[in-house]
Amino acid sequence: MADAGLLLELTAALLSAGVGIEAALARLSATVPGTEPLAGVQRALAAGASWEQATGMTAEYPQLRVFCDHLGFAYATGAPSARMLRAAARRVRSELRHEAEAEAEKLGVRMMLPLGMCFLPAFVLVGVVPVVASMLPDALGF
Repeated sequence: MADAGLLLELTAALLSAGVGIEAALARLSATVPGTEPLAGVQRALAAGASWEQATGMTAEYPQLRVFCDHLGFAYATGAPSARMLRAAARRVRSELRHEAEAEAEKLGVRMMLPLGMCFLPAFVLVGVVPVVASMLPDALGF
C-alpha cells in the first residue's frame, strides 16, 4: 500500500501537469498498487456524490483516508493546490517519521526484558560465581 505522502506528491505532480482531481484519482488507482479504492471514489464523484460520501469507502484504509482528507480541501475549493499538497506530503512524512521513532523508543524498553531474563543470569553464572567460588576457601580459612 502506498503511503499518503507519496500519493500527495504524485497528485501534486498530476495537478501541476494540468490533470484534474478526478482524473488524478483514476490514474493513481490504475497505476499505484494498493490504491484501487480510489477508482471507486472517482466513480462516485463522477456520479455526483459529495466528497464525504465518495471518500467514505476509504475509511478502512488509513493511508488512503489521510490522503483523501488532505485532498478534500483542494477538491472543495478548486484552488491551485499543488504547492499545498506538497507541503501536506512533507507534513505526513514527518508525522510518520515521528511515529516510527516513538515505536523504536518503545522497542528499546521492550528489549530490556530479554536482557534481564537471559544475559544477566548468564553473567552471574559465568562471571560472578567463579570469582566467589575461588575466594570462598580463603574467606572460610580452608
